[in-house]
Order: sequence, then structure tokens, then C-alpha cells
Amino acid sequence: MLLTLSSASAQQSGFSLKGVINDESGNGIMASISIHELGIGTLADLDGNFSFKNLRPGSYHLHVTHVGFKSENRNIIIRENDSEVSIKLKESAIELESLTIEANPFKNGPLEQSQTILVLDRDFLERNNGGTFANALEKLPGISTINTGVGIAKPVIRGMSFNRIMINDRGIKQEGQQWGADHGLEIDPFDVDRVEVVKGPASLLYGSDGMAGVINISPPAFKQDNEIEASFTSMYRTNNDMLSNSLAIDGNEGDILFGGRFTAQDFADYRVPATQFNYAGFILPINENRLKNTAGRERHFSAMAGVKKAWGYSTLTVSRFDQEAGIFAGAVGVPNSYNLRHDGDHRNIDVPRQSNQHLKVLWNNSILLGSHWLELDLGYQKNERREFSRPHTQEVGPDNPFGNLALSLTLDVFTANARINKQHGDKGQSIIGFNTQYSENQQSGFEFLLPNFQSFQGGAFYFREYRYSDKLIFNAGARLDGAYHDIQEHLQPIFERLRPTGDMDQRNPDIQRQFFNASASTGLSWVFKENFNLKLNLGSAYRIPTPIELSSNGVHHGNFRHEVGNANLDRERSYQADMNFAYSKKNFLITVSPFFGYYDSYIYLSPAARFSPLPGSSIIWEYRQNNAIFTGGELRTTFHPIKSLSLSLGTEYVYNRNLDTGLPLPLTPPFSILSGLEYKVPQITQVIENLYLFVEIRKAADQNRVDRNERITEGYTLLEAGLGGDFQIAKQEVKFQVSGQNLTNAVYFNHLSRYRLLNLPEQGRNISFSLKIPLQVRNRN
Repeated sequence: MLLTLSSASAQQSGFSLKGVINDESGNGIMASISIHELGIGTLADLDGNFSFKNLRPGSYHLHVTHVGFKSENRNIIIRENDSEVSIKLKESAIELESLTIEANPFKNGPLEQSQTILVLDRDFLERNNGGTFANALEKLPGISTINTGVGIAKPVIRGMSFNRIMINDRGIKQEGQQWGADHGLEIDPFDVDRVEVVKGPASLLYGSDGMAGVINISPPAFKQDNEIEASFTSMYRTNNDMLSNSLAIDGNEGDILFGGRFTAQDFADYRVPATQFNYAGFILPINENRLKNTAGRERHFSAMAGVKKAWGYSTLTVSRFDQEAGIFAGAVGVPNSYNLRHDGDHRNIDVPRQSNQHLKVLWNNSILLGSHWLELDLGYQKNERREFSRPHTQEVGPDNPFGNLALSLTLDVFTANARINKQHGDKGQSIIGFNTQYSENQQSGFEFLLPNFQSFQGGAFYFREYRYSDKLIFNAGARLDGAYHDIQEHLQPIFERLRPTGDMDQRNPDIQRQFFNASASTGLSWVFKENFNLKLNLGSAYRIPTPIELSSNGVHHGNFRHEVGNANLDRERSYQADMNFAYSKKNFLITVSPFFGYYDSYIYLSPAARFSPLPGSSIIWEYRQNNAIFTGGELRTTFHPIKSLSLSLGTEYVYNRNLDTGLPLPLTPPFSILSGLEYKVPQITQVIENLYLFVEIRKAADQNRVDRNERITEGYTLLEAGLGGDFQIAKQEVKFQVSGQNLTNAVYFNHLSRYRLLNLPEQGRNISFSLKIPLQVRNRN
């Protein structure tokens, strides 16, 4: 198909698009202009003129960006002739306003999208790299993380996580046992060029797992013809002696695209500002202020190859993420002074530990069919998760074939997504699409948590955008979804003092469940005055119960509890309202984003009134369903009193309530405020350029609203500061940053940390050093 399209493209003579970019005074701007569907871009000249040649007839989305100005997006239709366009950019000191939004299906900018979307570029991600991809998102209001130590983190949006948040990497949903709080995201933080966080109900376009929000991860933009670039990044963190190195290359030779990256991270046991902790009334030691067996290592590689032509592009990406991470010695079983003794090496990875490997093969296509665009994404993922610990005598026999392999889960996932975009002239656009996914899980090891299963789910949707005027835009859509789970029975042999008793314990029966449901949403974006923008989104979404919620029955060591599924769980339905009010001027921006959601048959884990018969556990936690509400909001503001000084403030609050028990839901983030100051130092030497200084203070309130048997967590204050910039070594540019986290070495507890259950404080003072060396291997000019 691609060869045929390429041949047809070569036989057609293309048309040109010319234009000029000016400021409000009519002066030309050397802006960056790109055509999203083709992945091509150019820079305007000194007078603001630019041109694209050899374009086929069809609809295109033009993105225009320049530092110090608001981004601009235009829908361009190329017919059987050349076209011209004139665009004026408005000045803005707000850096985020120079970024375009591409997460919405139309790729047409922030005005048309009714949902609350936050856009992060590579500069932001590199500046806030905390060792994991999820930790870099914590600087956004409404985003938190559930942590297990330092190397394992997963995002929380407005108090929801796990299977209610969808992570899309290059258009394919990331699948990696995301139901577990101790299961991190197998994503290299250095291999992320751009992130778009969609808050609120996004199930309509992405599937039922997008009930709370979606995080879209985008690769770097394609290089232009005969352009090759490389970069080397190195980072060191003092708290756990983490050393990270990442090497990348991207290029384009005659419209043949290629790229690759290799990243290695190694870290030791991390430090806490404490020498002991209290667990179940016992005072236990923390030797040398380090949590024993929290060291780890990560390796990641990715390779991309593809072709870019007038009909669009097609790329194939293969990546593999490999992680070995220790689990604090007191996290499995009951902690005691013996297993917490220092073993003489802060970098070794002993049992208990986890090993995670994630293989992805992604085929992404954007193809011009007549005047419409077809986006086709196909993916295969293989996630292998293994947990190692020493078995109890009740778990194995004398001929134990598993050794220390407590649990092995191998998940194979095949995904196919397709969307067709249709332009309706000046009255907007529409999109029709479908998503399908087939999953197969295989378990092994001497412990049991999740059985073997096969799952198939898919859905089709239609979404329409109607442009009433340039300042008032509506959208609405509907979706149908179905799913089928086939879960196999699991029988576990019972041993007593390493001898088989001959009895079998049925951990779960055969379960076959099928689901079918519909969802819908509508929204608007209204600019009712020049600087005011009101966005409102209403939606009803649903979520399919997962196999872990239907059939689990075992000790989940990362959560320190025996979890039991419920084969009779029904679908989860939500009714949500999300609003975003923004006021922006040249040097000031404020956004307020309240939300409300009513959840019918909300699925959650709750402690039961009985103890677990399994070793290494305490009481049983069961999956239940009750009606619940979630409400709250975020506020974000940025102010530039002078051009070089930026003041920022972000706040977030989540309130939820179980309507049947009258109690809050577990793992709810506390109210918090993040305030920051950044100063861009005027250039005083030819050696150092773009120097900046920043200070940030995070204030988290007490979390007194907790579920039954959930601990109250005291509030805390954290201080972070740093500086960065560019300097020249000979003719080579080097970007650097030095920053410090928890500079006061405060003793505090993160309410969402899984080690909070052991009364373990978070990591102490940390100083980060990072260097990035961009290399221009070949310039197209």
C-alpha cells in the first residue's frame, strides 16, 4: 500500500503553500512553521516569509510558534492550485503559550479543545527529571504520583490512578500491569520529547481506561531532508548516587527517517533523614540513613526507521525497557532488625526484588486519502514482570522448581487504532475511528496473585466539531464499546513444613464475563472577551472491570496486603463535568479548573473484617463497588512583572466521598501549593548564555480525610532551587543544570507512598547535576 501511494505521489505535480508571519505591528517574525500530518517544518526568513512545495490536494494543520508569542494554528485546504496565508502572532511572556496542543483528534490548537490539556516540552521534562517519567509530571497542578521507593512511580490525576488513567506512547496504550501501586511505568524519561496531559473524561476518544484522564507521549519531530542530529545527556543525583547516561541520534536521508536512543541508569540505596522507624510498635534501625535494598539499574534502547513522502509518513519503532530494582527488605513479610542489617554494599540488589522487561513494536502511519487523513497505529507489547523473595515453608515443597521466583506475570498485548479525519470547510471537522486490543496473561512462581486470562476489547466512536464562529466552538461525540474476559481456574497445592498435604486450594474459578456499553460527551470553547476563554466539557463514561479486579486472590507485597477479587463486579459508570476558565494577557496568565464527577458502582479495594490465611499477610482486602463522588479543582497562574522575572503559583485540591459508607476513598492526595520564582540573568559573559536561577516551594497540607484503616499524614514543606544555562567548549554548546531537592533535609511522609504504610519517611536532601551536549552531525543547509 505504501509503495503504491509513493508511486502515485511521484506521478503527481504538487502545489505550493506560501505565507508570511508578522507581529501585531506588521513586522516579520522568524517563526517556526510545521505541517503536522507530514512532519515537515521550516523557518520563516527575516521578513517572515515561508513556503512549502510539492503538497498534494487535501487538508492540513499548520502550527506556528515563536518564543515570546502565543502559538497559532490554522486549518489549510490545498485544492488544485497554489495557496497563500498571512498570520499575525500576539506577544506573550508566558512560555507555555508558545506550545501547541496536538493531543486532540483534530490537531488544531487550544481554542477548539474543550478539555483541560497541559503541554510539556523537552526543556521542561529535562529540567524536572526526577529519575522516572512519572515524577517529572508532579510539577503540574492536579498531578501526583504513587511511589514505591525512588525508582518506581506512577501518575495520579485528580485522585485517580491505575486503570483509570491511560498512558499513550506514540498512539498506543501502554500496557504493563498498571493495576498495581508498586508497578512503575516502563518508560525511559530521556526518551520523551513532548507530553500532553488531558484532564477529565477522555474515554470517548481513547477507550474506557481514559475515565480520569490521558497522558499522551510524543516522539521528537522528524528531521528535515539531509539533516542528522545527535545528543548526549548525563545526570548524577547525590541522594542515591544515581548515574544516568543517554545517547540519541535522529536523522533524515532523502526522506528516509531513522533514529535511536540508548539509556543506562544505575542507583544505590537511597538516603532518608532518619536512623530508625516505628513499625507495629517496634523501633527498627535504618543503617547509615539508607534504606537497605532499594538500589537498582535500568537499561533502555529504542530504534526507529520510516519514510516521509507527500502522502504522509510511516514509521516503525522497536524499544525495550529493562529494570532490576530492589524492594526494601522490610516490605515483604514482617520487618525485623535481622533482615535490616547492612550487608556491606549499598549498590547490590538482593531479594526481595523485582525484574521488569517491556518490549514494544509500534507501526505508526499518517496517510492522505483524497482530502481526508487516515491515522493508523498498530502495536505489539510484551511485558514480563517477576518478583523474587524467599518462600515460606507453607508455600513450596522439597522439590521447589521456582527457587526464589515468587511471582511471574507475562502479558502479551496486540493493539490496533484507526482514525479518519474529515474537513467540513469553515464549519469544523469530524473524526470516526476504532480501537481494538487483545491481551493474554501467563502466570508462574510459587506464589499466586493473578490467574491466566485472555481479554479482547474494542470500540468505535464518532466525534464532531462545529465552528459557530471564530470565538465559539462546539463538539460532541458518542462511542460504543465491548469486551470479553476469559479467566482460567487456578488450583494451588498446599504444603505444610515443605511436605505436600495432597489438598488443593482453589484460588479462583473459571470466569467468563462480557460487557457492552455506550458513552458520550459534549463540550464548548467560548472566547467571550478578547482575553477570556471559557471551556466546558460534559461526559458520561464507563470502565470495564479488569481481570485483577475480578479474579485476584493473593498477597500483593507491594501493597502489603492480601487482595481478593470479585467475579460479580459490574461496569463502572461516571457522569462528569469539567470546566476551565482562563484569563491571559501579555505578561499574565491565570486558569481555574473546577471538576465534579458522580460514579455509579465505583470499584475500589476495602479491608474486610477477617485475617488472611496466607503467610506474610495480615487482613484481607476485597474489591467492592459503591457509589462515589469526586470534586475539586486546580488553579495555575504565571506573572512576569518584568521580562526576565517569572512568578508562578499552582494549587490543587481533591475531595471524594464513598456515598454508601460516608468515608473518603483511599490514596487521596492532600491539598498542596507549589510556588516558584525564575530569573533569567542578563548575559554578562560570552562563555555562559541563557543563565537562569529558580526557587520552588511546595506546601502540602495535612491529609486528615482518610479511609477506614488508612493512616493520617501530616503536612510538609519542601524547598527546591537551582540554576542552569549554556556554555561553550571550543565551538561546542553544552547545556547544564544544578538543582537541589528537599534542601532543608525535612523529615516528611508522602501520603501516596507505599512505604508510608511502614512509617518510612521520604528521601532526604538531593543535589542533581546534569549536562546535555547537542551534536549537529549534518545540517540540511
